[in-house]
Amino acid sequence: MRFSLSRQAAACLASTVLLALATSPSFAQELLAFGRRGGDCPPAPCPAPTTERPITPTPTTPTTPTPTVTEPSPLLPDTLASAVGGEGVALASSSVGYIDPALPQTMFRFRFDAAYRNNRPDRAEFFYAKCGCFRNAIPPDPNAAGPPLTETRVDYQDFASYLEVAYNNRVSGFVEIPVRLLNPERNNNTSGLADMNAGFKVAMIACEDTVFTFQFRTYLPTGDSDRGLGTDHVSLEPGLLLLQRLGERLVLEAEFKDWVPVGGSDFAGNVLRYGVGLSYQLGRCGGARIAPVAEFVGWTVLDGKESDFTGATRDAAGDTIVNAKLGVRLGLGDYNSLYVGYGRALTGDVWYKDIVRVEYRVAF
Repeated sequence: MRFSLSRQAAACLASTVLLALATSPSFAQELLAFGRRGGDCPPAPCPAPTTERPITPTPTTPTTPTPTVTEPSPLLPDTLASAVGGEGVALASSSVGYIDPALPQTMFRFRFDAAYRNNRPDRAEFFYAKCGCFRNAIPPDPNAAGPPLTETRVDYQDFASYLEVAYNNRVSGFVEIPVRLLNPERNNNTSGLADMNAGFKVAMIACEDTVFTFQFRTYLPTGDSDRGLGTDHVSLEPGLLLLQRLGERLVLEAEFKDWVPVGGSDFAGNVLRYGVGLSYQLGRCGGARIAPVAEFVGWTVLDGKESDFTGATRDAAGDTIVNAKLGVRLGLGDYNSLYVGYGRALTGDVWYKDIVRVEYRVAF
């Protein structure tokens, strides 16, 4: 479903949605309830009562003390483990590089992406706005806010700074500010601020082995659309995130999100995003923790349009893109980690054919 609102009205709508959620009495009550750790987790069994008399210990001959064995340090220090739900918590080992982590936590992230060969950059106005060439078409479309020429290939590099602040182990808010370097084939190379986004997470389940989170993200049109740096409309993205421990070292993470444009041209359309990832903690190598990660991420366009390099308009509904991502996350000390990964499209339709990602993350 596509909306038809001005940018000002769209921004007001997004702000109203966030404000209503934040100020709702029921939502406030949930926040108070969420402050109690593991309120929805199975309670620990109580010890059975006993009526036996205490037995007086018999003196024994002192023996040689047993040497103390030093256990390897946990994935997270005690201070962080308590902040995310307690000792042994699986969520502390989130290692994915492309799927959004389910764990609400206070952290800073800096991410670099280098992506190549996007041949439909205005598909559903998900990457950038409808080609500006339609402003000069017959009849002209004044809502075509993208770059002036059709494109055969667009490469780009993104530098994104992300800050998340947790209220407790259940609730957090975040903001992300990206800067983009755009390298088209027909339009001019350019760079600048892209569309920023902000939102919040609410963990509906936060147990030692399972985290299930609702996330709401709002994209704001801060990028210059006629240079290909933004979509020229607000977008709302509700989603569900999951982290599930499958074993001592194996962790599954997943996401399901719906990207909904508010306003935009007739090209704008809903895009579903879904993904699943597996990581395996190999243990320590020197001072670093090593976790290989495999992820599969997909997108399905529900409606909207796209243009090809000739300027012809096509229906984008039903376009499905699936990528495979392989990487490794290195835990550096107790609070820092570094992710390096590579992704490749497995389908004919693509947002990019290849992508390289490097991410540094620090928790507080």
